[in-house]
Amino acid sequence: MKSLKFFILDGAFAIHRLKAEVAIPKAVYASPFYAIAKSENELSIVAAEKIAIESERSEPGWSALRVEGTLDFGETGILAGIAATLAKAGISIFAVSTFDTDYILLKSGQLKEAKAALTAAGHKFARPRKPEEEKTAASWAVSAYREVLEKHIPAIRSLLTEKIGPASLATLRGKAALGVAVGSAYEFLPTAVRIVVPRQVFVDFVVENLDRILPKMPESNAKTQGRKGAKKTPAKETAKK
Repeated sequence: MKSLKFFILDGAFAIHRLKAEVAIPKAVYASPFYAIAKSENELSIVAAEKIAIESERSEPGWSALRVEGTLDFGETGILAGIAATLAKAGISIFAVSTFDTDYILLKSGQLKEAKAALTAAGHKFARPRKPEEEKTAASWAVSAYREVLEKHIPAIRSLLTEKIGPASLATLRGKAALGVAVGSAYEFLPTAVRIVVPRQVFVDFVVENLDRILPKMPESNAKTQGRKGAKKTPAKETAKK
């Protein structure tokens, strides 16, 4: 088998089994890498371990290796060779093939041994990402989270109106104070959103887009609504001389 180069995907992954008739959970799409396979008997999903998925069975604690480059359909024995090398080291795998390449999932506790076995067999591993590359990957993840939030703006609008109120939000000064108020509403988000989107991403999104989520309220109106319901104190009568 020819020498291959592997890249280790960031984070841990989980493998889920769901009933065949169950709809694919939307939370899956926020995972930086996911794989979905459906048959008449089951629905199997591979996704980042931090993505909460309600499944019949779940196997967490997997790491993923990607074979770098594009594998031609005419090439034979690639996956078999990888599996054989790892089997000799006592490492079982869960393989996922895409149009371009193969992904090898193995238990995270055996990652070090797998890397040693593949290196000894003549394969190489891609260098770790540089800080700027990590930043790019993180930006991609944030973009995915923001896409989820964009689709739930009506729900976010209702939540902010009910739990905080436009008047209260209008009186806050500075991103820090606004962020604290918005963060208090995070726990009341729809579960499908909260299990996917981190709190800080939600806070940043709302603070940056508040004028779009909630119509901007004139300050005078905000103050008036803020005093709504307060009892009026009758003016004291002028004492008779």
